[in-house]
Order: sequence, then C-alpha cells, then structure tokens
Amino acid sequence: MDSWEETLRDLRAGYLRESAAKLEGLAAAVDRLAAQPEDDDLLNELLRRFHAFAGSGRTYGFPQVSALGLEGETRSADLAREGTPPAAADFAQFRGLVEGLKREFAEAGAETSTPRPVPPKPAARTFDIVVVDDDDEIREKLAQRIGQEGMSARAAANVAGARTAIDERLPDGMITAIGLPDGSGYELVEYLRGQPGGERPAVLVVSALGNFLDKVEAVHCGADGYFDKPVDWDGLMRRLQHLLESDKQEPVRVLSVEDDPQQAALLQAVLESAGYEVGVCDDPRHFETDLIGFAPDLVIMDILLPGVSGYDLVRYLRQDERYATLPVLFLTTEREVHARIETARAGGDDHLVKPVSPGLLLSTVTARIERARFVKSLLDRDGLTRLLTHTAFVERARGAVALKSRNPARSSAWVMIDLDHFKSVNDRYGHPVGDRVLSALAALLRRRLRQSDTIGRYGGEEFAILINDLQEHQVVRLVSRVLAEFAAMEHPARDNATFRTSFSAGVAMLDPSTMDLDGWRKAADDALYEAKAAGRNRVVAARRAGSPDEGARRPSAANSRT
Repeated sequence: MDSWEETLRDLRAGYLRESAAKLEGLAAAVDRLAAQPEDDDLLNELLRRFHAFAGSGRTYGFPQVSALGLEGETRSADLAREGTPPAAADFAQFRGLVEGLKREFAEAGAETSTPRPVPPKPAARTFDIVVVDDDDEIREKLAQRIGQEGMSARAAANVAGARTAIDERLPDGMITAIGLPDGSGYELVEYLRGQPGGERPAVLVVSALGNFLDKVEAVHCGADGYFDKPVDWDGLMRRLQHLLESDKQEPVRVLSVEDDPQQAALLQAVLESAGYEVGVCDDPRHFETDLIGFAPDLVIMDILLPGVSGYDLVRYLRQDERYATLPVLFLTTEREVHARIETARAGGDDHLVKPVSPGLLLSTVTARIERARFVKSLLDRDGLTRLLTHTAFVERARGAVALKSRNPARSSAWVMIDLDHFKSVNDRYGHPVGDRVLSALAALLRRRLRQSDTIGRYGGEEFAILINDLQEHQVVRLVSRVLAEFAAMEHPARDNATFRTSFSAGVAMLDPSTMDLDGWRKAADDALYEAKAAGRNRVVAARRAGSPDEGARRPSAANSRT
C-alpha cells in the first residue's frame, strides 16, 4: 500500500481536479433555486452541495474552503428548518460564497505543498513461537523460517526446556515434535492447553511416524495441525500464519455511508491503512443490501444524504435486533448541541465533526469495535461453560453450510452430545454438582478439540460441536476418545464421595445436496437419539441418504462405568 504522504497527495490532487465541476454544480443549484425559491428539494440540494465543501476542505489542507462551505450549509439549513424561502440577500450571500470558493481553488491550483503527514500505521505485532525438537538442524531451520516471517522464535530441545519457556511467557504458538528425549509432544501440548489462556496459542505437531492414529492423537491432545517429516516448510508456515492472524475472528469490516466520493476515498484510505476492510454505501437505497451483504462490525454514517437523513437510516437499523449492538459513528459538519442530541436519539454511539483527524477517527473506530466485540462475546457465551450459546452456535453452523456450498470438497461434521442420566445427577447430588459436571465436560472439549472447531452449549445438558476437515470415521474416533476420557473422570460429590457419568453423541456429516441447516441438525439429533436408545455411553454416525438401514450406523461405545 502507498505511504500516507503518497495516498493523501493523490487524493488531494483528485479533489482539486474535480473542484471545478463541483463549483459549477453549486452555482447551477443557486440559479435553479433563485428561479424556484419555494422548492424545498432545490434548497436541500443546495444544502448538500455546501455540505460537501464544508466537510472536505480542511481535510485536504484548505481550511477556508471548509469555512465558506459551512457558512452556506448553515444558512441553507436555517432556511430549511424555518420553512422560509430564500430572500434576495440570501442569494447574494450564496453567490458570494461560490465566488469565494472559486478564488480559493484558483490559488490552490498553483500550489505544490501537501497537507501535514498523518502518523503512519503502527508496526504489526510480533508473534512469539516456541519451537521444540531434539534435532538441531530442524530447530535452526524452523527458527530461521519463523524469523523470515517477521516472528520471534524460542527454541527448546526437550519437554523440560519447553515447559520452562511456556512458564516464562505464554507463547502465541508452538511447533513441537512428538518424540522428545524426556517425554512426548502430546503431553507438552496438554501442558500448554492446561495453562491459563492456554486454549489460545496455535499448536502444530510434526512427526516422522505419519500414521493415522498419530494424527488422531495430535487432534485429541489439542493440536491445531499435523505435519509429516520431512516437513513441507511452506505449508507449515502458511498454516501457522493462518491460525495466528485469524485468531478465530473474521476481518474487521467498516461500512462507510457517504455519497461524496472524495470523502469516501479518504475514509477508506485512513481505515485500510490500519488493516480494516472497508465498504462504501454511496446510495442510501442500497443501505439494507450492503448491511446484509457486507456484515460490518461498525458503520460510519454521514447525516446529509440524498433523499433521506443519516438519522433516519440509523433509526431504521436499530429496529432490527440483529444490529442492536452494531456501533454507529456519525461523521458530519454539524457542531451544534442539537445535532449531538439527535445522534443519541437516533441510536448513534458517537458524533465526530468533519474534518476529523485520522488519529481521532482510528482511535474512535478501534475503541468502539473492541467494545462491541467484547459485548457480543458476552452475549454469545454461556455464563456457566463459556461455550457458545445456542443462537451463536446455530449462526456458525449457518456459515458452515454457506461455506460448504462454495467449497464442496470441504468436510463438515455436526456432533450432538447429551449427558447420560443427567437428571438423576441433579436429583441425587444437587444442581451445584450438576453444574460442575457441565463445566468439566466443557473444559475437556476445549482441551481436546482444535481452535478451528466450534463448541456450543446447545441447551441444558446438551452440547454441540462443528468439526471441519475430518472424515466421518475420524470424527467418530475423536469423539469416542473424548467420551472414554470423560467417562473415566471422577466427579466430587458430598462427603468426599465421587461418581462417574458419561454422554451419548450423534455425528452427522453435511451433505448440501440432500440437506439444509435444519436437515443437518436433525440428522445429528436423530443419531444422538439412536445412541441413547442403543444403551447410551456411545457415539453413533448418522445414516447417509440412499444407504441401506442395516449397518448404516456404526455405534462406538466407550468402556466405562455409568
């Protein structure tokens, strides 16, 4: 991307080039209104044209352009508010402002100076990666590749050294071999996942063994990926970067509702310099379509728009509960208190006055998005288990269906889990003990599944999981191993007593040719009920469409006490 100086220089040059046409349009608007002074639409058009100069001039280094534009905008707004047709004195004022703007642009045309540079984009964060392998050559190769990608590496030759590195500072990621002199990489991954915040680091396992069971074991212990030796270094680094940069979050998207091309271009340049994905809605009639299609994390709203006000658009937006927490920033030339009051009444979160400095804009956008995402995470997470709520999980499943339709080769599994005889646990030991059982299962699922897997508390004692990029038999085996581990856990009860319990699970692979979201969910649910009917404490795969009933589901039961 061009530097700030180059970007602003190009935008300023374009602003100057287009100023002549805009001034002609402004002068023509004054003439049309003079011929029909009682036409409210013509008055509003004049207001918008002055508004465009008021909001843009200072941004490109022409403060007098903003002052003249604001004077015309203010007088036009007063007349519109009072419902009074412009008088001869008003037209004399408007034409004087047009002449003043022409002089400002004529003088600016010969200038070569650029506006004061704005601060450059902050340097990207450096990720900290722990590399664990007893092979000196591999450690050096990995450290070198990690350094080439702009990350830092801390190396360890054994489990003890790696644990020391993890204890010193929780890393952003870890790459470990399976066979180590004093233990295995599997137990090291489990150690990392057991630390506070240990579910966040990206973890990749490398091994010379390369058999299927080792890959399942890697997933079971909480690794995010598995690579055979000799390692495809490019593939490994791509996978690591994807895990680190995605951070389980979609790119931050900002929708700018702005009909002035120069203002829209400037906002886009400022926001994209900070890594935001920017969409522009230049016609209010497309606002609803852009909201749905672009799915922004924040909206920047101009107030004066053709045919409708920004206030009305935000009032419309706030009527939809899907956008109840979507932050909206009003960006306008209106400085008066009544404009800020109207912002609050319409449902806006902040009111910035044009021209706004890039630093203030970025700080405000960042703070509002972080706050909104924090609130959304609270709404999307179950209070007891900290897993996704039913609604949030279903939305993720809906996204998986859409992704599968675009990429049919990708496999997706819906796993439905239900605790066995959970009512008897609550009745016998009390609800606080039952809550601890739910929390224990949630914690086990977080430890044993990958960062890319989606886990939710579906309701009561039911849990649901979305697992991508594994085949049905791999998913069944993985969930069966989790079941075996959970069924062997001792849960504390009253008077130092302990007890064990288990769960049943149904697995359904997504087939968009035969099922939609509801069909996928029903397939997993049906498989779960078959597991419970077959005696509980087992995992059952759903019947595929067109397969014979006999032997279509292969129950997998864990050997544990219930």
